[in-house]
Amino acid sequence: MIVKKHGKTLTLFACIAALELVVGVYFAWHLGYMHTDALSRVANAFYVLYSRDPHLGAIGFVWNPLPSLMELIVLLFYPLFPVLASHGLAAVIVSSLFAGAGAALLYGTGKQLGLHGGISLLIALLFSLNPFMFLFGFNGLSDSPYIFFILLTVTRFCMWLKDRKAAHLIVSGFALALAFWVRYEAIPLGIGMALGVVLTVLFLHRRRIDKDTNTTELSISERLYKVEATWLLLLLPIIFSGLLWIFFNWIIMGDPLYFLRSEYSNATQSAALLEDQRFAAMFAHPALMLQFIGQRTLWYAVPLIAILLVRLLDKRLFSWSTLTLLTIFLSVPGLQFLLMLKQSSFGWFRYFMYVLPITVAWVPYELSLLKGNMRRVGVSMVIAGMLITAGLLSYALSNPAIAADEHSYLTHSGNESYDRQLIERKIAPWLDEHYSSSLILTDSYAAYPIILSSKIPKKFIITSDYDFGKSLTDLPASKVDYVLVTRVVEGVPLDQVNRSYPDLFEKGAPWASLVRDFSGQWRLYKVEHDKELR
Repeated sequence: MIVKKHGKTLTLFACIAALELVVGVYFAWHLGYMHTDALSRVANAFYVLYSRDPHLGAIGFVWNPLPSLMELIVLLFYPLFPVLASHGLAAVIVSSLFAGAGAALLYGTGKQLGLHGGISLLIALLFSLNPFMFLFGFNGLSDSPYIFFILLTVTRFCMWLKDRKAAHLIVSGFALALAFWVRYEAIPLGIGMALGVVLTVLFLHRRRIDKDTNTTELSISERLYKVEATWLLLLLPIIFSGLLWIFFNWIIMGDPLYFLRSEYSNATQSAALLEDQRFAAMFAHPALMLQFIGQRTLWYAVPLIAILLVRLLDKRLFSWSTLTLLTIFLSVPGLQFLLMLKQSSFGWFRYFMYVLPITVAWVPYELSLLKGNMRRVGVSMVIAGMLITAGLLSYALSNPAIAADEHSYLTHSGNESYDRQLIERKIAPWLDEHYSSSLILTDSYAAYPIILSSKIPKKFIITSDYDFGKSLTDLPASKVDYVLVTRVVEGVPLDQVNRSYPDLFEKGAPWASLVRDFSGQWRLYKVEHDKELR
């Protein structure tokens, strides 16, 4: 009965997810390259199950854990399909499923709000098959699940705008919390929505509707109480999630803000920005920052412009709901501006793309407000806006000056990470063959492609192992047989091995003898133990 009732929605989900999965497998397995951020999240899940010290805390406390928790379920099948880890296919599966779910959600929302099935399907397809959105459905990054939760958050919020049912707001609040467990960008999104609630309750939902459909004007104090109550429904889940994450960082890592200021955090990694002349110039002139952020946001803003034009034609442009939409939309570039003021954002092109799902999630609600010829005009303008956006973003993908990270992923041109992964996938089988029963210490921050490609991952002593710190402090007195150390790269934060022994890679150490150099990227040293201590 459920399949029959939701057959078209399920078919859309299955088709988009399958298409994303096929392309993702082709890139990750056939071409042999996985985005490093996606692969590192797979590694975090992998350590929970298959490291020397398997425990949930091995999932890490820098990046939000939900993507790795979902990949952990897929990795249960790792013994049967090692490529789930070695080539990151666990991440591809998760991102593909969420891409399909996003398409199904848009289609279902349009139907719920009274749009024609064909229009709802077209909106869903234009969003999901937009080359840029499609890319993030198959590349295994956390963006696909985050985009899904954005869509769920904003569509349910819009349904609350229309019918005032608290159930929609509750769903929106939990979706926002789940978005936080995927990416930190959910926090400014929540702030934008909180401001949207204020605007809605004070100026739009300012009347009480009784059972007889009679309306009564609410007093200012009543509206403020309603703002408070609405905030509790919408924001309590994400506030609780944030406090829980701080608590976990405190009790496990010993620092409640470990995710913000550890040696692996974004703040540490972005320190290299000061060496980039372009960023240094922007950091010194906030006006240049605003110009840079505005230019990047405009690539995704055509659907918003289409909505504003529709509102202008429908004589609703200068309204509080327009300001609500703009407030939520501007939460994305607003975050980037604040981060760049703190000199801690790389300003990558994809960081600005979240304005597109915010806008598209608003579209079904916007069209549902239109009647007759105005709806046909609105549909035409929105569809045109989405088509123009698809063309713009297709061009951006082809231009390394605009979308450098995405272009290098698709073409491998100038992609040092791709070349490095090819080397690292060869290191793992060599270590398996020659040192299958040895203990090899390495920092998983850098060595995760090697660990994932190994058929004997338990031979590695890695960062999340309970004895890693003690072993690293005094390697000659430890039970470690070998140390695998990576080359120090200028501008890249040091891993713990290079932090403890900064000259080890280049010069070795009195207690270490070089065994093998791997293409100048990695070196394996044998630890010469003090026999009296062994």
